[in-house]
Amino acid sequence: MKTLFLLLRILTGLSVSFALLVLLAIVLVRSGAVFLKESVGVVGYVGQLFTSGFTKGNAPPPPRGWVIGVPLVALAALFIAMIVSLFLPDAKIFLHIIAAVAIVALVWFVRMLLNDDVKLEILCLPFLAVWFFYYTMCLFWSGNESLAQISLP
Repeated sequence: MKTLFLLLRILTGLSVSFALLVLLAIVLVRSGAVFLKESVGVVGYVGQLFTSGFTKGNAPPPPRGWVIGVPLVALAALFIAMIVSLFLPDAKIFLHIIAAVAIVALVWFVRMLLNDDVKLEILCLPFLAVWFFYYTMCLFWSGNESLAQISLP
């Protein structure tokens, strides 16, 4: 059982780390699309300015920067807390707090699915399921030794 739990911790850590990479890719794709759109606007402005003999042209709007919403930041914080929980499997209160926040994230995902407003963040849903399996293993551990005594190699 010790080996199974150790393997579960490693696999959960890898999956949650991959979820953070998915969130990073979502931010980069969205920000890259905005950057590309703004770049085309600037090129159009410069072209209009040169073709008019520097007499016409409206300045492009100021750049928007990174496209990061509150849900993305909250999901990233949740996944970081999940990674920390891998090193503290005996901290039941910490695990319960993470589970409560993960349930809020699940409600947000279900609401997204029901409203037909599916976004790329839905790709993180399986990683929450993996962490919930780890959470149940931590809650119902039947071994005599403490979970903290099972160390990662």
